[in-house]
Amino acid sequence: MGDMWRSQKMQLVQMMVQNDAAHLVVSELGKLGKFEFRDMNADTSFYKRSFVDEVRKCDELLRILRTIEEELSAKEMKPTHPEPSDLSLKTIEPKIHDLAEELANLKETQDLLLKNHNSLEEQKIVLELGAQIYATSSGMASEGKARTVPNELMALSEFSSAHSSLLGQVSGVINAEAAHTLERVLFRATRGNAVFQSAPVKQLLLETDAKTGGEPEEVQKIFFMVLFAGEVMRDKISKVCSHFGASLYQYPEDNYEREEMLAEVNLRLEESSSVLDQGQKVLVSSLRHAASCHGTWTFVVTKEKMVYDALNMCKFDIKGHVFISEGWVPIKDYDLVVQTLMKASVEAGLDTRPVINKISTKLTPPTYIPVNKFTTGFQALVNTYGTPRYREANPGAFACIMFPFLFGIMFGDFGHGTLLALFGYWLVTKEKEWDGKPLNDMVAMCYGGRYVIMLNGIFGAYVGFMYNEVFAFPMNWFGGSHWVDGHMQDLTPYPVGIDPIWHYTQNKITFFNSFKMKISIIVGVLQMCVGIILSLLNHIEYKDYKKVFFQFIPEFVFFNGIFGYLVVTIFYKWATDWTDAHGDGSHALPAPSLLTMLINMFMSPTADIAEPLYGHQCFTDCAAAKPYCHHESIFKACAYTCGDVGAVLKDDILRPSPNEFKVCFSELQSSIQISLLLAAFISVPLLLLPIPFIEAHEHAKAKKYSTLLDEDAGHGGHGEHGEEFSFGDAFIHQAIHTIEFVLGSISNTASYLRLWALSLAHSQLAELFKEMILVGVGLKLTTNPILGAVLAWFTFAAWAVISMVVLMVMENLSSFLHALRLQWVEFQNKFFYGDGRRYSPFNFADITALTEAD
Repeated sequence: MGDMWRSQKMQLVQMMVQNDAAHLVVSELGKLGKFEFRDMNADTSFYKRSFVDEVRKCDELLRILRTIEEELSAKEMKPTHPEPSDLSLKTIEPKIHDLAEELANLKETQDLLLKNHNSLEEQKIVLELGAQIYATSSGMASEGKARTVPNELMALSEFSSAHSSLLGQVSGVINAEAAHTLERVLFRATRGNAVFQSAPVKQLLLETDAKTGGEPEEVQKIFFMVLFAGEVMRDKISKVCSHFGASLYQYPEDNYEREEMLAEVNLRLEESSSVLDQGQKVLVSSLRHAASCHGTWTFVVTKEKMVYDALNMCKFDIKGHVFISEGWVPIKDYDLVVQTLMKASVEAGLDTRPVINKISTKLTPPTYIPVNKFTTGFQALVNTYGTPRYREANPGAFACIMFPFLFGIMFGDFGHGTLLALFGYWLVTKEKEWDGKPLNDMVAMCYGGRYVIMLNGIFGAYVGFMYNEVFAFPMNWFGGSHWVDGHMQDLTPYPVGIDPIWHYTQNKITFFNSFKMKISIIVGVLQMCVGIILSLLNHIEYKDYKKVFFQFIPEFVFFNGIFGYLVVTIFYKWATDWTDAHGDGSHALPAPSLLTMLINMFMSPTADIAEPLYGHQCFTDCAAAKPYCHHESIFKACAYTCGDVGAVLKDDILRPSPNEFKVCFSELQSSIQISLLLAAFISVPLLLLPIPFIEAHEHAKAKKYSTLLDEDAGHGGHGEHGEEFSFGDAFIHQAIHTIEFVLGSISNTASYLRLWALSLAHSQLAELFKEMILVGVGLKLTTNPILGAVLAWFTFAAWAVISMVVLMVMENLSSFLHALRLQWVEFQNKFFYGDGRRYSPFNFADITALTEAD
């Protein structure tokens, strides 16, 4: 967790190595994974860089490998995962081209064989089905004049008998979807002088027409035969059929020729099947070889592309025969990078060692926050909002505990939290099985946040234990309650959590609303105070001491003067026994409303507090209250005693009465609240005004100093250093920050009430399902025990399903999103800018990660 507190310190380094060792040095840095190259040719077009041809070559090889992968996927074969290899690009490049050419030739040959086999299948279908239709038409032709045929065959019989000597036919197969359209077009084209006969084909045939994109596709086809008179219409009918994508085949009218052709087709089909099987075996063998090599080749080609991309970011000194590169290195890994460079130079056989220099720069370093499998999910929540600035306090370190705790407050139920924790734990146990393997998007998302889910469940169970709720059932964990029939047996409180008797009282909702509302405010104020303190640590880290005095201190005083005071009063009110205010058992005081107290603190800060929280000064006798006549409440109650001229004929209101207070106020509470209010109001101008003036002074001083340096160096014409300073912009920026903080302190504190609202919703929904389904129906007493058992089983199943869908899924997601909002906005806006740049070292390990993600 210590590494997550702040990003690691980075160092910009420059290295100079001989050109001959450039490739080897960059490769070794890629294996190390601790060096982020800085582009020294940012102004140069990609097409004008030194290694553009090599990058294009790698892109072409990767395209070929993707094509091979598509072929493997079509055959339901999985390529091997990319694995590190020391093979060179020169070694595998010809192998990739040869394999791609071999696969292309095999696929082309296989497609031709498949197309030929399909044609033979269609020819066989035409011969077999055509015999039935043609025999029917010929029979009707010979018997047409001798007898009367049924009405439905009249057209065909009349046609056949009238033109039997000139009867012709065109036969083939066509896609079933186009058959009906073809029939109508032929009828119009021949003006009814042709008869369209068809029969369904039981088996699926390949569609090899160009409309399918050239790829064979199995479709349902129909056999058809068009009968016509004379040879004049043959060409017209053939053209129409071909236009609709029909495959036309020869059909001999002579029975002997037809049988002879059918036998030849069957023989050729057997030969074609044998050749297809052999070709398929050869293709599968080549694909298996491709699958076994694909991962290694992909790694090598991608690695080489990364190396040449990195070299394109370096400068090459042609005269000195060296290449110069710059990059960011974590300070703690600097020595390791130096050792790697020296090792690479020795392997390359260089006479001179690489030159490595540390560079002082004003550039902002990248943010490098090491994570492990536990912290990855929590850091991802922060990075989704924004990457921390360099050396900025990292919210991810606090999200590991704060985020699940906020979730637990809203999802507080021991039963539901335990189920969620068990689900997260189950995902954790699948690490060895699922790590490094492609997963479904939903499964991958849950698996990536497995520790977040598990901690959410643990905190949900913990808070549910405090609420004393298990699937909306109150549990008596520590023996009987001390409350019996509304009376306290002794003064010992319930050991841990809420007394279960509260779940059975009439004012249950009122009690839990008050309790959870106050808990929400306490948690919110404490978390935001942590955020303000983190801003102090950021100012100290950046040595920005003006913000320590004129930003942190005013913010801390303003926030705690109002809301910190509110939290203190909540605890004080809880700690006070209002049935025995003086501790002697003789006095009882009404518990004041904290909301009324806070409103009066702003609206009537100087008025007497009628129901004080602390520092009570109460009087029942005007004689005793006379020294306090300057208080309005005493003056009104003791007008005569205090010398009110208009009250001479009036009597004092106060009368002594045992154990009864007539007028109360608190000078201590009034003075404290007025002091806090004044401190909060004074903090606003202190937050608004000083920083812009200090920044203007610092800029003027820095500009004067830079001008003197330019004059000493003889460069008086270059007076601009850095961005121009604008006092107006600085003032507006600080004004926006002040307004956001002041208004945000109120809105953010109110926003934490969502903890109360979501917790109440979860509790009430769980209780509703329990009472309406489980208790109201399933556990309802019946005279028939069998019926009761069946009813209980079905209602329990319904209750479990509804609870799972609504509470474990929908409420879970709702609580997660609201906790994420509190983490991102209410907490992080107190100190977090999130405009950093993530550290992206040159690392060959990314090849495997990216490939697995794809």
